[in-house]
Amino acid sequence: MRLTVLGARGSIPVDGPEFTIYGGATSAYLLEAAGQTIFLDAGSGLMAAPEHLEGHVSVLLTHPHLDHMMGLCFFRHLFVADKVVTIYGVRRTIGDVQAQVDHLFSPPLWPVMVESFPADLRFSEVKDTFFLGNVRVDTMEGVHPGGCTIFRITHESKSLVYATDFEHSGDLEERLAEFAEGCDLLIYDGQYFEEEYPSRAGFGHSTPEMGLRIMAEAGAKKLLLTHHDPRHTDEMLAKREQALQAKCPDAAYAKRLQVIEI
Repeated sequence: MRLTVLGARGSIPVDGPEFTIYGGATSAYLLEAAGQTIFLDAGSGLMAAPEHLEGHVSVLLTHPHLDHMMGLCFFRHLFVADKVVTIYGVRRTIGDVQAQVDHLFSPPLWPVMVESFPADLRFSEVKDTFFLGNVRVDTMEGVHPGGCTIFRITHESKSLVYATDFEHSGDLEERLAEFAEGCDLLIYDGQYFEEEYPSRAGFGHSTPEMGLRIMAEAGAKKLLLTHHDPRHTDEMLAKREQALQAKCPDAAYAKRLQVIEI
């Protein structure tokens, strides 16, 4: 499996010289495995998707918040005639995943309707376990305003867990550790620094320290922290990353266009 970080910023895109290393685009990852092209979320980072992709394209949406969907408006593969793109998601308060996307692509939010795209756009309700070719996808629900899906993606002996927009609550830490047991890569929401968290409890996000704890409990091999706060600059994140790696060399913050072989 090969993972490319297209966007790792949380809440809103940011721009400027102080956001070049860790990036300013919101959540989007490209996972290539067993001939499958899988995007994890569809934030503004989706604009950096490769121009040429063979075969079927799958987009796994964790939840329909704008920072995780806005990239669909400029997703180049929706403009390719007959290109099959399937968007997977969980039914939320607004309706099923098609209703969520339709809501984004509607006036006054956006002038282009879903049916205007030349691609063959399909929608699929996420189940507890499903397959994309030979790639297995397992899911669990996290704690986030409006809900959020956590994905575990496995091919042969390799697996990654994508747990963004996650707030530890009750027994959820233990459940996530069980869900992520033995994974090769845990992508985890580390939006807030530990000292910031008390004033942001209930916002639906977590801290690097909690990520380290879940990594240890799960026996995950690597930890990649994501959903960087829009106020956290390269300088701030680099200092935190250095301190983080002094505790655990296998933990890091996601960087712009970083490629990870799993």
